[in-house]
Amino acid sequence: MKRGKTRALTETQYTLSALMKQVEAQLREEVRHTYKTYLEHLLETLREEAVGRPRYARGEAEKAPYYRYGYRKWKSVQTPWGPIEDVRVPRIRTGGGKEVKLVAYEQRLVALAEQLLLGYVGGMSARTWAILLRELGIGEAHPQTLLRLIKRLREEKEQWRRRSLRGVKALVLDGVWAKRRGRGQKKLVVLSAVGVKEDGSHELLDWVVAEQEDQASYERLLTRLYERGLHEVELVVADEAEGIRQAVETVYPEAKKQVCLWHLQGTLEQKLLQDMGERKGKNADLQKERRAFRAEYWKLFEAGGKEDAARALEAFVKKWAAKAPRMTASLLWRKDRLFSYLELPYAWKKKVRTSNLAENMFRHMRSFLRRYPGYMSRAHADEVVGLYVVGMQVIQEVGRRTPTGSSSISTLLLDSAGL
Repeated sequence: MKRGKTRALTETQYTLSALMKQVEAQLREEVRHTYKTYLEHLLETLREEAVGRPRYARGEAEKAPYYRYGYRKWKSVQTPWGPIEDVRVPRIRTGGGKEVKLVAYEQRLVALAEQLLLGYVGGMSARTWAILLRELGIGEAHPQTLLRLIKRLREEKEQWRRRSLRGVKALVLDGVWAKRRGRGQKKLVVLSAVGVKEDGSHELLDWVVAEQEDQASYERLLTRLYERGLHEVELVVADEAEGIRQAVETVYPEAKKQVCLWHLQGTLEQKLLQDMGERKGKNADLQKERRAFRAEYWKLFEAGGKEDAARALEAFVKKWAAKAPRMTASLLWRKDRLFSYLELPYAWKKKVRTSNLAENMFRHMRSFLRRYPGYMSRAHADEVVGLYVVGMQVIQEVGRRTPTGSSSISTLLLDSAGL
């Protein structure tokens, strides 16, 4: 009896892991399809219950019924088996035409990702992290996989901090203070530099962790920018910390200097209170004077050019000099740094008259770290900021609570869990 021909074993080298991956991929796709089918069915059922009548049937007028209102789509919904896309979501509206949401879309994984990142930089082990993911039904993730994820984020952070800088027209500098662990430990400050380009877009350029806002620390930050190709800028905006002024004079002596008008308002109000306090028996209208000062102060900066601004400043000083000499003298002392932003030829120049761009950059980070036990060291603080910045992509989308992008923390978490 002749035996059939057989192929050499070397031509059919299958491995169990490869076969299991194929099975898993097929199952995952089938389960996601089932998830989507049942979810859409459940959403339809919810709409039928809300409307309370079959399609094309009319409800009783006195009950103010809801009406069907077509469909919308959720681009992506996360499940323990991975994302399902283009979920068909029914819509309803009231008799008056106002849409009513059946289900609120939750950014559950984004919030979870923030907590996991907070836990990691706070000392949570990769093993604990993996267990938590499994217990929450997010997916399986080996501790080594999660450590590779953190390593990947670190590498992205370092690559980002070494990228060449071009086209930056204005710099906004500011410091964000945070606590350090341990009783009696001094706080640390994250000194940040936000750059504004010719088209008005802005991004975080770099940061330095220091123990105080001194000249040496700001020089270190600005020198790093200079070494990455940012050899000149047209305007630098900052508060009045002496260390900032000296560092800017050292690294960017040709740049125009703009005092942060928001910080200056607070300084001038303190001077105004001192002036009002010396007017014995006339303090009843103190709050009224403060409100008037604030309104007229910001009117100074509605001018379209430096000549109009100079005239407005002259009128302001003339009105306030007699009753608030300290305040007006303090304002005139900063005369050369009040309207520097007006010299820029760009439509966005008004947004660099304060340091709000840098303030907003870390607004969510302050909330993110509110429950944080504190930094352990300057190096630890630098890593926390780096993981936060790269992971949450505030580099490209300043001020958004849940930035999107292919390398966001939530996406990386899903990748690490095999979802």
